Amino acid sequence: MLGILGAVLIALDGLLDLARGVFYVVVGRGDHAYLPFDQALIFFVVGLLVGAFAAMGASREEGHGLLVGIVLIVIVLVGWLTLGFGSGVLAILGALLVLIAGVVFLVSSR
Repeated sequence: MLGILGAVLIALDGLLDLARGVFYVVVGRGDHAYLPFDQALIFFVVGLLVGAFAAMGASREEGHGLLVGIVLIVIVLVGWLTLGFGSGVLAILGALLVLIAGVVFLVSSR
């Protein structure tokens, strides 16, 4: 459940970035809209990926817990190192929840 909530928060931050990019286009600052549009796309994809793996881990099938835990932790660590999740508090909170969910999946698989 934490992983799915984290995925929703990351995707919501992407939605806010998309709204910010649209605002820049509306006020005539289209050159400033590239970064929010790029971040929105990346956060949507990361949120979808995290949500898919968190839902797979929540199915509680045999052997999925270890795989899902490792993948969630790797996604969050790579995201923090490459993306920075610095656009907002929602992405940071979502990434933290996904990291906790990954650790929980790892511990519960043993």
